Amino acid sequence: MIVYQGKSEIDGEPIVAIITGLQSKSSNSKTGAMPQIWILRADMHPQDALRTGADVSICGKCPHRPKVLGADALKKSSRTCYVNVMSFNGIYKKFLNNGYDVANLAELAEQLRGKHIRLGAYGDPAAVPISVWDELCKNCKSTGYTHQWQKCSTEYAKYCMASCDNPIDVIQSTAKGYRTFFVQTGDRVNKVEGIKLAHCPASKEMGRVTTCEKCMACSGTRSGLHSNVTIMLH
Repeated sequence: MIVYQGKSEIDGEPIVAIITGLQSKSSNSKTGAMPQIWILRADMHPQDALRTGADVSICGKCPHRPKVLGADALKKSSRTCYVNVMSFNGIYKKFLNNGYDVANLAELAEQLRGKHIRLGAYGDPAAVPISVWDELCKNCKSTGYTHQWQKCSTEYAKYCMASCDNPIDVIQSTAKGYRTFFVQTGDRVNKVEGIKLAHCPASKEMGRVTTCEKCMACSGTRSGLHSNVTIMLH
């Protein structure tokens, strides 16, 4: 179902947010069987957005976007984003063919009561108005991550971990009131300037002892948790 279609909070361009997995479970082994929300440009194929740089509307200044544009933008060597560039093709095609109903958020929120959902299987939740998440997530738990923490409203900290790529990010996002999700490279660390880091139990390095659906640690500040989570680059 379409949970939002309108202007991006990042740059005002047209985007759409679509929730999948309401009837069929996700096959993502790390997240588990959570309904997932995909945030896409509404006016062009996601791969064209990657090739032209128009993905900024749904990913902002994320450093994992393509480093080059054109045909080479889709090559893994030009981007460090973990999302497979083929994963959203079917979703966008169905959207173009009017295959998704527009959700009544209040009714959908009731349908999601007691469930766990993932905000941003692709795209940054901060591209979508905070009012959408306030309504959609009022009866359910959610996980989410934003690279826009430096610029977006801190209201998104309720639902999103600050995506951090270096120790300075961890320090600055924590100071803004976010819980952090730090993707490490190099030697694994457990603390940054006194800020303790809990290693993701669904990660490869921790033996994948659980899934995101069961853990739900990456659920922003509304969870009441105070831990900061880290994972090795994957």
